[in-house]
Amino acid sequence: MEFAVNLLQVQGNYDLQKEALRKQHQKLKDIRQTIDDRILVVEQKLYLGIPEDLDEMERLITEQEAIVADQEKLNDDELSLLESMSQIDVAFGKQLAEIDQSRSNRDLPLKAKLERQLLQVEETEKKIQLQSKLYSFLPILIIPIILDYLAYRLGLNGTKQIIFSHYIFLVSFLAIQIFFADTIIQKIGNYLAYKQADLFLKQISDEVNQLDKAKRQIETKHGIIAEDVIALNMNY
Repeated sequence: MEFAVNLLQVQGNYDLQKEALRKQHQKLKDIRQTIDDRILVVEQKLYLGIPEDLDEMERLITEQEAIVADQEKLNDDELSLLESMSQIDVAFGKQLAEIDQSRSNRDLPLKAKLERQLLQVEETEKKIQLQSKLYSFLPILIIPIILDYLAYRLGLNGTKQIIFSHYIFLVSFLAIQIFFADTIIQKIGNYLAYKQADLFLKQISDEVNQLDKAKRQIETKHGIIAEDVIALNMNY
């Protein structure tokens, strides 16, 4: 949006300057036409012969000198106008290059930031996978211990208190490991992923709010509507 606003401002100023030069050029063309008409009048008078009236001859000489002076001034003005046109074109080109460079200078850090964020997502995904396996070990181990303890209280495990030698513990541990371990890991992974997703969404929401605030500031500053500016920019 900032790129579009800057581009439109530069283009608008360039168009105004070119229009002013165009009007100035038209004035010079009118002046040249007037001079040509004056030259034609003098030539027509001289075509009839050199006037014998000294006053008339003096007026013709004075008119010729004035025409020469006006032609020289006109040539200088036209040259100055051409230089102004060239300077405006060069300045416009530099401004476009500066705007394009400023856009590149902004795009590069944003692309780098996006790459860091995508890398963070990948690292977080690996971290969640590892945490899911570690955390899943607790229920896989605790549930057989609870079952073993209940069996011990009911007298099903004999008198030995070492749970690793109890039949109930070993059977329940193997059963949970074989039939339910993947489900437990998946559910823990989903829970951790949802929690992390909420954090990412909050970060995105905060950045979107900052962008909306910046957009409103630009709209207020320049008296524009973002959608209109961006739509115009798509035509360049």
